[in-house]
Amino acid sequence: MKRLFWIALCSVALSARGDEAAILDKDLRIMMEWFPGVYDNQEQVYFEEEQGIDESLRHERIHHVFEPAELPAFGQHVFYVQQHLNDDPAQIYRQRIYAFRPDYEANAIRLTIYTPNDVAPLVDAHLDPAKLAGLTPEQTRVLSGCDVFWQRRANHFVGYMEPDACSYVSRESNKRIIFNDDLLLTQDALWISDRARDEAGNVVFGHPAGVPHKNRKARRFECWITARQRDGDWTFRRGLEVYDQGGMVWLSTDEDDPQEVGIKLRNVRWPVDPNRPSVVLYAYRPGEDRAVSYTWADPAVERIGINLRWMQASCTHTPR
Repeated sequence: MKRLFWIALCSVALSARGDEAAILDKDLRIMMEWFPGVYDNQEQVYFEEEQGIDESLRHERIHHVFEPAELPAFGQHVFYVQQHLNDDPAQIYRQRIYAFRPDYEANAIRLTIYTPNDVAPLVDAHLDPAKLAGLTPEQTRVLSGCDVFWQRRANHFVGYMEPDACSYVSRESNKRIIFNDDLLLTQDALWISDRARDEAGNVVFGHPAGVPHKNRKARRFECWITARQRDGDWTFRRGLEVYDQGGMVWLSTDEDDPQEVGIKLRNVRWPVDPNRPSVVLYAYRPGEDRAVSYTWADPAVERIGINLRWMQASCTHTPR
């Protein structure tokens, strides 16, 4: 009788573990649908300035690309990651390979972060996947204790590191830096609260008040722009890529002394005003912070355009 009891108890435990594994596998499938894409915190940055938040508490503008990559040596769910600052693609500050897998012991989705030893040849690999060909884990490094664990909570995923487990020795200061990170992922947003301190407790980086970078997922649009030249002819360009989280693109006219016109696309939600969420298409001249004009539409719009007689533009939602 006692033996039968233990057999039944083990069967229940195995069944429960099987259920947990099935749930975790489903969570991973959902997360892999939500995670890929382009994210930007332009909305957070814009409204911090507009609301007069003290400069010491404002966030820098960060643009994130998480592009699926075919790199079987790293695993099944792999991404090339590229991040830049200040709306300037030349200011790349991080390039990584992310590999997700289910960790059944931790009952969490485990993210291992690989840093390529030579990042220069990989710049813009999300646009040219051939740059990743031949990359192996041996050509990267992984910091011990720096894996991120993700668990689903209702309609979002929470990411975390083991407290104070991730550290490295800074080449600049020769001090050990302790790194922690907390994250939140929804279908259309990724909040990141990464921070670091030295062993004496001095802050190395991170928001002073602990407010995360609130990045919204961006939708990709392809645009055409045309602008009138001084001789009355028109310059026309198509296939221009822009994202609806503050993305901007410029056109130079085909003449000896070129003129420039730019467009910017924002999918904006006002944090305090009664204005409705809208996609806004702006037209700019160089050297002017204020837009020449703008037009707006519903946030789910598939196409938006503007016609100012001397320039025209149209942008169509076109996923990569």
